[in-house]
Amino acid sequence: MKILYCLDSLKASGGTERVLTTKLNWLVNKTDIDIWIVKLYEEESSFFTLSDKVKIIELPVKHSEIRAYIGELNRTLTKIKPDVTVAVAGMAVDVLPLMKDGSKKVLEFHYTKNFLLNFVNGINKIRFRKLHLLKMHFLQWKLARTARRYDMFVGLTSRDVGLWGHPKNMTYVHNPLSFRSERKSTCRSKTIIAVGSWTPAKGMDQLLEAFGPLSTDYPDWSVELYGAGQDEQRLRQIIAKYNMGAQVKLNSPVRDIARQLCEASIYAFPSRSDGFGLVITEAMECGLPTVAMDCPCGPCEIITPTTGIVVDDGNIVAFRSALKTLMDDPKLRISMGHAATVEVKRFYTDTIMPRWVDLFNNLCS
Repeated sequence: MKILYCLDSLKASGGTERVLTTKLNWLVNKTDIDIWIVKLYEEESSFFTLSDKVKIIELPVKHSEIRAYIGELNRTLTKIKPDVTVAVAGMAVDVLPLMKDGSKKVLEFHYTKNFLLNFVNGINKIRFRKLHLLKMHFLQWKLARTARRYDMFVGLTSRDVGLWGHPKNMTYVHNPLSFRSERKSTCRSKTIIAVGSWTPAKGMDQLLEAFGPLSTDYPDWSVELYGAGQDEQRLRQIIAKYNMGAQVKLNSPVRDIARQLCEASIYAFPSRSDGFGLVITEAMECGLPTVAMDCPCGPCEIITPTTGIVVDDGNIVAFRSALKTLMDDPKLRISMGHAATVEVKRFYTDTIMPRWVDLFNNLCS
C-alpha cells in the first residue's frame, strides 16, 4: 500500500508535527506500507526526528499559491499513484478533494470543531470581536462543507465527532503517545509544569491567574512553562501582577520534554480549546498527575479520577483549588502519578496505530 501525506511544513514544534512524525515512523517500521510526505519547500528541516524510510517531496510552491500548488500536487499524485492521500494541514485541506487521481482521500483533523471560535473568544483584548467571530463561523461552515467531500474525515475524540453532528464519513482515532520514558517522576519536587504555545487557546494565562494567589502561601513552589507565542507579554504582566517572578519561569520549546516532565510533580493543562491534549499523555507516561480544564475536546477522554483532576471549563477558582489539593498532598500526587503510568498504555503507538492500519485497509477494500 502507498500512502501520501500532505501538509505545508514540518519545521514547527507543535503537537501536529510531533504526532505526525510519531505515526509515520511507526508505519514505515512496523508495516509494509510505503509512506510519502508532500510539503512546501523550506530550508529548515523537521523539528522532530523522521525516519529515513519516509520519502519527502518538496513542491516548488510558496504559501497561498493555490493554482501552482494544485498543478504540482496533481503531477505528484499522477507519478506516485498512492492508494490513500491524507490532508493533514495547509493548502491541501481545500485542494485534495479536487484531485481525480483515484486515491482515497482522508482528512486528518488535529483540532476541535470550534477551535477558531474558541481562539477569538480567548483573546483578552480584541477590536470588533463580533466581526471576527462572524468570520470564524463562516470558515467553520466552509470547513464542514469541505470535510463532507472526503472519503473519510478523522478527528481525535468521540466528543468532537458529536460536535460535528456525527457525519457519516467521520470517525476518530486518539493521538498516539510520542515517546516512552523509563524514568518517572517521584512527584516530590515542588514544581508545576505546563507545555504548549503561549496563545489564547492554550490558556497559560489561566494557569498563572490560578497560581498567583497561591504563590505567597507556597513560596517554595514554582511553575515552569515551556513554549512560545503571542501571549508572552500578557504572561509577564500576570507574573508581575502577583510578584512571582522568582517562582515562574518562561522557557523555550525543547525537543526532549520528558526530562523536564520527570523533574516536576504536577502537570497543568489550562487550555480553552484543544483537539486532544497529547501532552497530557506525555505527562502520564512520566508519572505525573494532571490538573485540567474540561475544554473541548480531549481531557475528559484522557484523564480519569485516579490519574488527575478535571474542573469545569474556564473555572479558574476550581483550577486553583485542584492545584492546591495536589500541592498539599504528596501521597495523592504519588498515587495518581503511578496510576497514570498504568493507564497511559492505552495511548501507546502499538495500541493506537493498528486502528489507522485498519482504517486504510477498509478504505482500500
